[in-house]
Amino acid sequence: MPDWEEQSTWQRLKEEAVVREDFLAESQTFIRHVASQACFHSLEWGRDEELSEALIAFNEAIDLFVVAKGVPFLAYARVLMKRRLIDYHRRQKKNLQQAISFDQEEIGRSVDVHLGLEEFREREQNVERAAEIQQFSKALEVFQLTIQDLVAVSPKHRDSRETLLRVARELAFDKELWSQVEQKGKVPMQALALKTQVNPKVLERGRKYILAVALLIANQYDYVYLREYVLPQERGRKDE
Repeated sequence: MPDWEEQSTWQRLKEEAVVREDFLAESQTFIRHVASQACFHSLEWGRDEELSEALIAFNEAIDLFVVAKGVPFLAYARVLMKRRLIDYHRRQKKNLQQAISFDQEEIGRSVDVHLGLEEFREREQNVERAAEIQQFSKALEVFQLTIQDLVAVSPKHRDSRETLLRVARELAFDKELWSQVEQKGKVPMQALALKTQVNPKVLERGRKYILAVALLIANQYDYVYLREYVLPQERGRKDE
């Protein structure tokens, strides 16, 4: 994924066909995830027309995006994809309740799929942030954690924070370890200590922080805003 802070990166995406094609290919997982959530069922490339509609909206988002506006690109693209899918289901005369969980007043009006960044900043960002926080809060509840816990246990020292962030990444991207977290509702501390070579006492002190951050990373496409806030150094880093 490109560095969201680099204007030159976006100029290349807008102007160079090969660079854009590579970026669109890399982004297919994100596009499929958003579209599947929006339509409340799993979608597959080459089978479901909704993915073609979402891809068109994502491509349009590249053209409309302006780095200097300070808006997370994925958040902007996500809204454009949802809007286009609303419009698609309207055209197909399908049940809009099965389309996108979106503001009912918005659904009742004609859908403007070409949402400018200024309008997005004013009308959509607060709604998007609130939805992410609510979703993350529910996810944390499964592990008997709260967002306040995450704030309270965030390491104050840079070295400690970087160590725990590294541990959280390794936990989130290790399929076997993360499967244990989801199944048992807790971090497999011994296995994590062995994998990361971090002192078990350090891991235990940072357990809540590691778990909360790993949850953000493992579900990266759901928490675009929260990742920007909690993990600013993760911007532009290509995930494993």
